[in-house]
Amino acid sequence: MTGRLATVLEAAVDEGLLTSAVALDGVGHSEGFLRLGGREPTFTPGGSDLAVDLGTGGGLPGVVLATRTRARWLLVERSDRRCRFLKWAVRELDLEVRVEVVNADARDLARSDCRGQAALVTARAFGPPAVTAEIGGALLAVGGTLVVSEPPPRDGVDPVERWPSAGIGRLGLVDAGRWHSGMFGYQALLCASATPDRFPRRGPAMASDPVF
Repeated sequence: MTGRLATVLEAAVDEGLLTSAVALDGVGHSEGFLRLGGREPTFTPGGSDLAVDLGTGGGLPGVVLATRTRARWLLVERSDRRCRFLKWAVRELDLEVRVEVVNADARDLARSDCRGQAALVTARAFGPPAVTAEIGGALLAVGGTLVVSEPPPRDGVDPVERWPSAGIGRLGLVDAGRWHSGMFGYQALLCASATPDRFPRRGPAMASDPVF
C-alpha cells in the first residue's frame, strides 16, 4: 500500500494538484489528524463509522487517512478535475468498497442526508475557521470530532482566538484540544450537541457575517 500511495501522491504533483513539498510531507501531515491529542478516533460497532474529508483536492488528508483507518470515507471536492483524479486514486488503492468521492459543495452535503452522521470530519486547507466549523459541525454526529490543520503560530496570536468558545458554542461545538505532530499543528472540536438547523448558511452569509 505504501508504494501505491507514493505513486498516487507523485501523480498529484504531476497533475499540478499538490506541490512537491506538500506531497513529500503529505503522509506525516495526514497521519497527525488521527492523533486527537494522543488518542485515535473511535469507530464503534453500532455507532457511526463515517468520516468526511472537506476539500480533499490532491488527496490530503482524505486519501491517506482512508488507508490508515477502517472507516467509510466521503472525499468531498467541488472541482470536476480533482474529483476525476480522486476517483482514479481510490481505484489505484483498492478503496472503492468504503471510499466515495463526492463531487459537490460541502455546504450542500451538510444539508443532505449526511447531516449529523459523521464520527470524524477533517479539513486541511478548506477555508476560514468559522466557515470550516459551520459546515464541518453540521456533518458531525453528537460525540463526533472535527479536526482542522492549523497554520504555524504567529507571534502575538493566541490559537484560542481562532476558535472562540462562544462562537463554536453557537454551532454545538466545544474545544477538544490542540496538538502538534512533527512540524504540523491541529485543532479538534467536539460535537456536544446537534448543530442548529439554520447552519450552515449560504456562502455569502458565511462570508459577510461569520459566526465568529
